Amino acid sequence: MSALANQTPIIEVAGHTYNADAFAFSANFQAPIQKVIEEQAHVELLPTGGYDYKLAEPKRIEGIVSHGGGYAQVAGHPNSNGGATTLATAVVVDLNILDVLTADRVVAQITTEHAPNNLVPSVSFLGTRFENLRIAGQQIEIEPYLDILGAKPDNDESYLNDSGVLSRIAQQYSRIRSMVGLPEWASDQFNWDPAATDRQQVKCSLVKSVSGAPGKSFGHVIDLPFFGRIFLAELTVKRVVKPAPAKAELVSAGPRLETSGSDSSSSSSTGYQLTLTMVNAQLNGGASGSVVVSQADPDGQGQLPPPTPAPGKTPTEKPSSERP
Repeated sequence: MSALANQTPIIEVAGHTYNADAFAFSANFQAPIQKVIEEQAHVELLPTGGYDYKLAEPKRIEGIVSHGGGYAQVAGHPNSNGGATTLATAVVVDLNILDVLTADRVVAQITTEHAPNNLVPSVSFLGTRFENLRIAGQQIEIEPYLDILGAKPDNDESYLNDSGVLSRIAQQYSRIRSMVGLPEWASDQFNWDPAATDRQQVKCSLVKSVSGAPGKSFGHVIDLPFFGRIFLAELTVKRVVKPAPAKAELVSAGPRLETSGSDSSSSSSTGYQLTLTMVNAQLNGGASGSVVVSQADPDGQGQLPPPTPAPGKTPTEKPSSERP
């Protein structure tokens, strides 16, 4: 059955389009078995908002990976400020990958709030966490970085254009690259170009550092011999180009990244998508394949301010040729 089929629709916010999805668990193995586990408990929000929730049944794939169940939920509704709130949550409990990586609970949760006549939302990761994360039985201490995006940029500017956001991500990359014994693949992957001016995507993490893990740890990444690479709480912010509305439809337009110097008559506008993945395990030891745990992706589309009427004419005034 479609993920949209059982949703509860609610009151719409004029000019706002909701968009969110989440899932609890997926996997793709090439060895020692070949098996694909599609996204468990996948939920997707209606453009008009509402609520959807699905349970993930406990899963065991031979002795390679198991979990004790979980759930995913999405919600979109008006808020008390006259804007719109979107929520996406994905949860997995009792995770076990090859008896090496274990966790009691893994939660991805993102809440976005669009103020009236704003394209860019405020973002919160409240609730996002790992509970009792262990590697080979050793307790892993995590230093969270839930405020890496900071406050909503001024003047409805994009997070991808905000100097504070870019500076914090650049510092995160710099800390990773400063680690002793950093492998070449990580040096290449976390190479920040400060001169880039037209970023289509940035990737960072809501984990500043981990300690207590065997193998090599740098930032949010654990590189473990005979197991693979573990990426924790990775956040991707990506540009999405959307067709521009006709002038008469500007009030219900989708989000743009840039507002300064923009032209509402242009052929397209730019929005963005947030994707949070709590565990991305790339296995290349006792098993070969990938495991993704707790992914949430809210992408509500805000609204443009009403167009300013031409001087001397009210918005409802008809052209002289149409007057009686």
